[in-house]
Amino acid sequence: MIIFWAIVSVIFVSLISLLGAVFISWNRKVLEKVIVYSLAFSSGVLLSSAFLELLPESVALSHDAAFPLVLAGMVTFFCLEKLIHWHHHVDGDHEESDRPVAYLTLIGDAIHNFVDGAVIAAAYIVSIPLGVTTTLAVIAHEVPHELSDFLILIHGGFSNRKALKYNFLSATTAIFGAIVVLMLASQSENIERYLVPFAAGNFIYIASSDLIPELLKKRQGASSLLQVALLLGGIILIPLIAHVLGNA
Repeated sequence: MIIFWAIVSVIFVSLISLLGAVFISWNRKVLEKVIVYSLAFSSGVLLSSAFLELLPESVALSHDAAFPLVLAGMVTFFCLEKLIHWHHHVDGDHEESDRPVAYLTLIGDAIHNFVDGAVIAAAYIVSIPLGVTTTLAVIAHEVPHELSDFLILIHGGFSNRKALKYNFLSATTAIFGAIVVLMLASQSENIERYLVPFAAGNFIYIASSDLIPELLKKRQGASSLLQVALLLGGIILIPLIAHVLGNA
C-alpha cells in the first residue's frame, strides 16, 4: 500500500512539469502574475508542512538528532544552488538567457526532483497522512517552480515542444528518487529518521530563500494583501488536511 501511494504521488508530481502546455497561449505578463501569487500560497504550504508536520515527526523519530539533520537539509540545498546555479526568477528578468543556463536549469531540476521523490517516499514510510501532506507541499512549490522553468527554457531558445519535453524528463527523476528510498527502506530500517528532518530543512530553505524573497520584490498594496492572504491560506490548509486524514 505504501509503495502504491508513493509511486502514484511522484508520478503525479512529475506530470506537473507539463503545466507549461496549459499556459503556452497566455500572455507572459499574466503568467508571471500567476506565478507570483502561487509563490505566496506555496510559501505557506511549505512552512506549514515543515513546522507543523515534518518537524514534530522528526523529533519523534530522531530525538536530539532531528535539528542537526534539519540544518543539514538547509545547508545541502544552499550548496546545491551555489554549485549548479539553481535559482528561479519569476520577474522575467533573465539576463543570462542562453542555452547553457537553460541546460544548467534542467540539471539542477533533475537533482531537486530526485530529492523530492525521496522525501515523498520517506514521508509515506512514516504514515500515509504524512505522505499526503508532504506530497501536497511538494506540489505547491512545484507549480511555480515548473512554470518558471518553462519560461527559462523558452527564454533560452527552446521551442515550446522541446521545453515541455525536457522539463518533463527532468521531472521524472522524482520517480527514481522514490524508488531508491523504497528499495533502501526494504534493506535498512529507519531511513525515514534521516530523510524526514532533511525534508523539513529542504522545505524551510526553499520557502525562506527562494520563494519569500521573490514576494518581497512585489510591494504594491492590493497585491501584497492578496499575497499575505494566500500565504495564510497555505499555512491553514496543511493542518486541516492532516486533521481530515487523521480522522478518516
